Amino acid sequence: MSENEQEPQSSADQVFRRVQEIRARAIALLEGKASPALGFESPEAPHLDGGLERRLPSLARRFGLSPLEVDALLCLVAAEYEPVLRTLERALQREIGRPWLEVGTVAELLGLPTDRVPELARALGPDAPLRRWALVHTDDPSGTEVPAVLTRVKIATRVAQYLIGQDLLPEGIRLCQPTRPLLEESLVPAAVHGTLVQRLRRAQSASEHTVVEIIGVPGTGRRDLAEGLAHALGRSLVIADLASTAVDARAGRALEDRVAVARREAAIQGALLALIGWLPPIAEGGRGEDASGPVPEQSVRRLPPVIERLVIDSEDILFLVAEERESLLARVASSLVHVMVPFPSPSQRAALIEQTIGGLGAVIDPGIDTNVLTRRFALDPERIAIASRAAVENARDRSPEGAEVVVSASDIQDACRHQLRHDLKSLAQRVTNAHKWSDLVIPVDVYHSLKEMSSYVRHAAHVYDAWGFGARHSLAQGVSALFAGPPGTGKTMCASVMARELDMELFRVDLSRIVSKWIGETEKNLGKVFDEADRSNAIILFDEADALFAKRTEVKSSVDRYANLEINFLLQRMEAFGGVTILTTNFEDTIDSAFKRRLTFRMRFEKPDSDARGALWTKVFPKDALLAPDVDYKELGARYELSGGNIRNAALRAAFLAAEAGGAIDQRMCMLAAEREAREMGLLVRSQVSETPEPAQQTHVVTPDVEPAATAIAAPGARSRIMPVTRPRRTS
Repeated sequence: MSENEQEPQSSADQVFRRVQEIRARAIALLEGKASPALGFESPEAPHLDGGLERRLPSLARRFGLSPLEVDALLCLVAAEYEPVLRTLERALQREIGRPWLEVGTVAELLGLPTDRVPELARALGPDAPLRRWALVHTDDPSGTEVPAVLTRVKIATRVAQYLIGQDLLPEGIRLCQPTRPLLEESLVPAAVHGTLVQRLRRAQSASEHTVVEIIGVPGTGRRDLAEGLAHALGRSLVIADLASTAVDARAGRALEDRVAVARREAAIQGALLALIGWLPPIAEGGRGEDASGPVPEQSVRRLPPVIERLVIDSEDILFLVAEERESLLARVASSLVHVMVPFPSPSQRAALIEQTIGGLGAVIDPGIDTNVLTRRFALDPERIAIASRAAVENARDRSPEGAEVVVSASDIQDACRHQLRHDLKSLAQRVTNAHKWSDLVIPVDVYHSLKEMSSYVRHAAHVYDAWGFGARHSLAQGVSALFAGPPGTGKTMCASVMARELDMELFRVDLSRIVSKWIGETEKNLGKVFDEADRSNAIILFDEADALFAKRTEVKSSVDRYANLEINFLLQRMEAFGGVTILTTNFEDTIDSAFKRRLTFRMRFEKPDSDARGALWTKVFPKDALLAPDVDYKELGARYELSGGNIRNAALRAAFLAAEAGGAIDQRMCMLAAEREAREMGLLVRSQVSETPEPAQQTHVVTPDVEPAATAIAAPGARSRIMPVTRPRRTS
């Protein structure tokens, strides 16, 4: 029965008479105990009206309240709105503030004999319907146990508003009156939700309690599926988002209180209940001991007691919406149904974009392959709808007045990119894609491999979807590459160029945030990296990959066993990952062979030869740098066997030498910087430039008040002498 359904006139008359009796009782108490200072002027008081006479009997029937519990509820709602009872509260309880009533005060208002006061205390106890359904609250400001008659109670604000005719739902709770069959728009196959509707209809007709567990990532239409099922059953639906509901800081039982409020609202509305965010994080167990020292026990997920009681005690169909399946529900639910809402495939995402843009009165540029775009941006239906509307608005702003709105590829790309939501920054560092193909000096075979790698990403939709390779082969559709070679040979730069070429973000995994000494934490962090990368359209860069992808070893202790477990986990995630992964290492031989088999590309970066080094010297100086005419790039490349990274450092060093001298970067400074860089790298070079300072710079007079400068390097062949740079001691 709906809340607006009329109650019998006799019930309304009984409620009205009872309100009058409580008011008369309050006036009688005031005449005996109140004083003029309380501000009471007349026994006349406005009576409670609105929906009280009609809604209270309905509320009592829905929650199975006894006559005494109904009378107590009347007293508490009157304390919210009746001036007479507010005055009585100040007189008897000697406090000014919120309308809390003591149990003894409620007994006096009801005129209960002494032997019925314990019955009233039980009616306001934690196991009684008033408290169990969150119709009333108790308060103990002292923080200690108090006698039952001094326990203070108050009606829930939402219940009081409902009883006087106001329909204001608590925060985080939404009432849905489904008006259209949303099941047709669900990503769940029609055969699946058709069978599900039939089963739920049988359960509803037989009053059989059934729990429907809807699993999927946010934004895939889990709420729409629940609304569609409620529409098929002819019922309204109360959706409670427990994760976003405001929690009272004083309440120690936050989840219990929120679930009780959600159950109360569903019962008041006569609707089905759907809980979102009910699954708490994994509770960490204690730490045990093994042969290798302290090791944390495996993390255990425990079903919250309030959810367990709800699943057992509920008498209607209950929807539980979560991101992952909770196996513990099967132990307590007598009838449990699992529904998996899949993430939309690239073809489904393309269809959603085309449908949404077409519904907004716009058309997509005929030259755009939406399958290619949607494969690059793994968005859920909710964000696809937002991105499609934004793309249409951008195209409309660009189109002439009255002309057809044509959405371009850049409109869709920009709108989709703004909808990407990920948390990779907490586990990885973003790498700026500042390098271009023209900045690279790499072997020809590496260049062709990089071009082939970019073609894999661009044409994945055509090969896997249009040509059917995705259904034919049960293999991961991601792209992975290993860049191996000595330091400074351009491995990270090539990863940056690939990200720029594919118009994707590049994130370097931060090992300090990934690796943990606790067992299982490293795998959890790595799993989060891959999950976030799936949602972010980003390239994952594992720099110095040999730290994570090392060879598995023979198990001789528990440490070896858990170390191998990390490698096995990485093997599984790499094979199932659908994005782009790049590994760089200086020690290819230390990488586990199982990883090499799963890699799409393996590229070897060698140290540059003389010609390559000369080309690198031409690229390290910016166009605005002041270069002298005598700089000979070919000679620099021939004289010094440096890698690209060392050449970059030498060029920067030469620039600072020139800035200090106040002139242009000349050949001598470049050679001097290259020799110093080579010596610091441990390379043997024949000095071609004299580092002897000018005669004017050799002499340095030390006075007691002047800091001595560091001594310049001695002439070639002389032994360097260590000079102190602290202030000399003063002499008397």
